[in-house]
Amino acid sequence: MLIEKVDLDALGLSYGDATRIMGEVAPDGVSLGGQDYEPVPAEPEFKLDVSRTSAGYALRLRFKVGLTGPCFRCLENARADISVDVREVDQPVEPIPIQGSNRPGGDEEDEDESSAAELVSPYVDEGTLDLVAWTHDALILSLPEQILCRPDCLGLCPVCGETLNGADPAAHDHGQNLDPRWAKLRDLQ
Repeated sequence: MLIEKVDLDALGLSYGDATRIMGEVAPDGVSLGGQDYEPVPAEPEFKLDVSRTSAGYALRLRFKVGLTGPCFRCLENARADISVDVREVDQPVEPIPIQGSNRPGGDEEDEDESSAAELVSPYVDEGTLDLVAWTHDALILSLPEQILCRPDCLGLCPVCGETLNGADPAAHDHGQNLDPRWAKLRDLQ
């Protein structure tokens, strides 16, 4: 079952209660280094654990997905399998002003407001969790630096552009086409 949003308040959880929601979500495609990658499967299965806290919710999202697209080095088809396990806390409470404390270093009211703002999830709006946005952002944060067709990918030849993965290094030679202006430097070797 495809789920895009979850109404947390409709779950009817009391303080200390928890539930697990399982389903499928459709994350948007991902762009990495100017290349587009598509999730496989397009709608991966997820597990969402929702726990009611005294002032809001503690959330945990888990899913596995593959991304397919071009290899960073040779531009052949590549796939990266990604396992995501992220947590969010949403406790939209009003800051409680602290009276009688004269700590140096700033306005206490500002500190209390920023502390309260840190516990508000950007994915929860009026008790509704935007699962698609959270899944997409969690996927982006879990990406490797490069998606390669294989760990030892040799990439493309800088001269002719041929892939070096299947090429014999001895047979793939372009000769010494050196600029004659640099010829005197060869004599220094």
